[in-house]
Parts: sequence; structure tokens; C-alpha cells
Amino acid sequence: MTRKNVVLKGKKITLKSITYDDCEDFIGWRNSAFIKKHFIYRKDITLEEQRDWIKNKVETGLVFQFIIWDNKDNKKIGCVYLQNIDSNKKEAEFGILIGEEEYVGGGRGTESAILINNFAFEQLGLERVYLRVLKSNERARKSYAKAGFLQEDYKELIDIDGEKAEVVLMSIHRSKNR
Repeated sequence: MTRKNVVLKGKKITLKSITYDDCEDFIGWRNSAFIKKHFIYRKDITLEEQRDWIKNKVETGLVFQFIIWDNKDNKKIGCVYLQNIDSNKKEAEFGILIGEEEYVGGGRGTESAILINNFAFEQLGLERVYLRVLKSNERARKSYAKAGFLQEDYKELIDIDGEKAEVVLMSIHRSKNR
């Protein structure tokens, strides 16, 4: 499957393969306090690091990363991706960020997750998509549940900014996605 120019169209949003032209938007979202407070990994990333990520991860097929476009406003609002793709285990790790605060809520994140999960199962032949999320991020966990992710019996305690934080694992399986 070609790694470039994949477009997944939904009712509220469209996912388009990330390009180098999207790097500045992504960096702005990713490094914002609004986003970082919900992320496990909080170190700022540079424009050069994001370009290297596209070159070494996205263009090589190790990661599928999409920009989320709001269909009504024709505006970039965030990003969704599959990383740590394991063809032997037939699984990948899911990640998402809605970087434009006024677009949080309203089902865009849920629809993004559904579209990329369908892509993972139907186009990539994966059997499982999983994610790690801070237990304190209730809004995200509710959105993931609406998209079909179920919480697994696994929890991890990590250190974030000198504080202990609980991480939960959620996943969706191809057989449960039908």
C-alpha cells in the first residue's frame, strides 16, 4: 500500500496523510500547554525532529500519520496516527490530538479513531489497535470508549513532572470492530 496521499473521509472530518507542509501546524499543537497536559511524553519537539519523523517513520511505513481536517470549516484541527506497527503480532499503537481547542468535543476525535481503526483492520490487516492514556484524562477515555476501545486489565504508574500518574491501556480488536 502506498504510504502517501491516503485520504479517509468521514461525516465530520477527513484524514489526510501528513506532509512536510503540515509540520509547523503539528508542532504548534503538539508543543502547546493545552495538549501537553494530557500527554504522557511532554518534552517539546522541534520542527527538525518532526521532519525527521516523517522521513524516517512515515515515509518508511513504520507509522501512518494523518492530519485531521474539519469538513465543515475545511480547517486542520489535529492529528491521528498508528505507530509501533507490528506485522507479526498484527497490532499497532494509536495516538491522537485535537490541537484546536474549539474543535474538542462534538465527536471529531471519536470519528477519527473509528476511521483509522477501520483503516488498520481493513487496509493493513491488523487484528488489534491499542493505546495508553492517563487515567485522569476522562474526556479522552470516554471518546475512546465511544470508538470501541475497551479498558484492559493493565495499569502502570509513571512519573510525570515529579508526580505519580496512572496510565491505563485500552484496545480494540478486529473481531469486536464489526
